[in-house]
Amino acid sequence: MAVLAIVAAVAAMFAATPYLIGAVAVRYGVSEGTSGLLSAVQVGAFATMTLTLPRLVTPSTGKLRVAAAVFLAANLVSIAMWWFPLLVAVRAVAGAAAGTLTWMVWREAMSARRAMASISSVGPLSVLIAAPLLAYLSGFGDRAVYAVLAVASIPGLFAAVGEATTPAARRIVSRSRSNRVLLGALFLLTFAGAGMFVYESVAAVEVLGLTTLQTSLGFSLNAAGGLLGARLAGRHKRPGWWLASAGPAIFLTIGSGTPWLFFPAMAWWGFAFWMGVPGVLQMIAARSLHPAERAGDTQGFMAIGRAVGPFMGGFFTDAGAFTALAAVAGTGVSLSGAVVIGVQEGRERLPPTTPLKPAGP
Repeated sequence: MAVLAIVAAVAAMFAATPYLIGAVAVRYGVSEGTSGLLSAVQVGAFATMTLTLPRLVTPSTGKLRVAAAVFLAANLVSIAMWWFPLLVAVRAVAGAAAGTLTWMVWREAMSARRAMASISSVGPLSVLIAAPLLAYLSGFGDRAVYAVLAVASIPGLFAAVGEATTPAARRIVSRSRSNRVLLGALFLLTFAGAGMFVYESVAAVEVLGLTTLQTSLGFSLNAAGGLLGARLAGRHKRPGWWLASAGPAIFLTIGSGTPWLFFPAMAWWGFAFWMGVPGVLQMIAARSLHPAERAGDTQGFMAIGRAVGPFMGGFFTDAGAFTALAAVAGTGVSLSGAVVIGVQEGRERLPPTTPLKPAGP
């Protein structure tokens, strides 16, 4: 339960971003596009840890709990911040701790199909519950949101994971070209998606005339669709088609200009995303020497996409070009699905007997 609580806390941290954009901009006197830098730096640190730690560190319960303590401390310190550059630095620390926790947890998940289904479901479930609460609390400022994130961080102090039997420096990685392409698809998926998702609440308010509370309902529907998708993901074998279908939904959230389409489009976005992502992770695991071989890489490449996506989204947001942003984001997500389809339908089938090489990028 403590491990699942870690997934929930990290998911809540990312779910809080759309509501923190406006609150942080008001308190620190910066633009909404600049406020999005907070997310980019936070997720950038997350990506750095998930990509580098698997090659440098052997996972253990002790390291997991240290990371949980740092995550808790960073959320508490964020409440007391008074200068935007310092807040950015503190959120980078929070992102690094969250990346450490995520790598260790998903390392466990990719080793067992049943565990992957359970852990995949926790993220959307936590967002479903947290979205209305975070939207409400954001009205009281960013400090209230960070306080909730701090409370959610506490169970991680009691979590435990399986001990690795092979030192990090001696691990080997498959040469599968398919896996490299799939990692690129995951990057594109989150790059395009995050560029829209982080500013979705701002766009819905300014373009569609919705209130912050109404947009939180859209995020809850997105999470509810994601929860259903994560539970059903193991029942199909074509994840790329689901990911490709999320692209039009992303465009319709804002591009339709119709408030009533915002809600079903958000729901389908979440459903299609989580119907596809676990399948892509399973494709990567099947093309690896052992299932958890690329656990850190998958989370790292997705995190890099989430880190740089807000830069792209911030450019469109500061220009007020929300419809164009929705079109670019939707196209990018559909293209990522097409890449997955190409890998699955292609000729390359590299089994776990491919030549080995020392662990490295």
